[in-house]
Amino acid sequence: MRTTALLVAALASLLSHALPAQAQIRVFVSGSGSDSNPCTFASPCRSFQQAFNTAPVNGEIDVLDPAGYGALTITHGISIQAHGFGGITQAAINATAINVSAGTSDAITLNGLLIDGAGTGEYGIVINSGGSVQILNCVIRNFELGILDQPTTESANLLIADTVASDNSATGIMIDPMGGGTPVATLSRITANNNPYGVRDVAGTVMIANSVLSNNSYSGLFNYTGTTTWLAKSVISGNGYDGEPGASGVYVYGGQVNSYGDNAINGNATDIYPGSLTKVSTE
Repeated sequence: MRTTALLVAALASLLSHALPAQAQIRVFVSGSGSDSNPCTFASPCRSFQQAFNTAPVNGEIDVLDPAGYGALTITHGISIQAHGFGGITQAAINATAINVSAGTSDAITLNGLLIDGAGTGEYGIVINSGGSVQILNCVIRNFELGILDQPTTESANLLIADTVASDNSATGIMIDPMGGGTPVATLSRITANNNPYGVRDVAGTVMIANSVLSNNSYSGLFNYTGTTTWLAKSVISGNGYDGEPGASGVYVYGGQVNSYGDNAINGNATDIYPGSLTKVSTE
């Protein structure tokens, strides 16, 4: 019996060294966790960055309870499931809460995050590169600029859905060519409220559907030269109350804004200025 037991133990030891360990696809963070933990459900990490560093490419970070989990730099594919109560407060001047600088084939999902700049943080989410980025069910507020899409080379296909960008000191959502790429973005069921600019489209192609751009002091939508914005089933109202020249609901500054004719654009200082919308038909 002793010989058999020794053989079984030896075989088990051999197999444990010969077989690769199962990858930890899902990692966890908790307000009571520690970054010295392995980020498992039983022993969660404390910060998003440590969880990201632990997770494999295309893994998942799950938030177990409400807390602030710190700023994050994303360099590979990841899914963050914050369940509507995982927070990041980035109050440092000239600082960013989430910086996405991933590969051109990487997919990133940010779901259910509460991101606050406390009135002094510069950027909520900055997208420099990535294959696709999805921002879902998030609130981004109290920054200088809530979401900045500035791809450096190839466009990271951007989807923002069911998300609020409010109370930022410059712009709620900005699509910009400063990185040298050509952005492609879809904004669905977003709310941009109480910013100077709700959405600024200064590069690429942007679709805005089923959304509300309201009570922004300068303009709800700013469309720049060489850009194309599509508008469908959206409300743009109460914008331009700061009284500056050009303050408006939709500021068409040399680009093209295509409207399906099912939008409500009214109640602004000036509804459309200085250009006009291009009406297109639905199919």
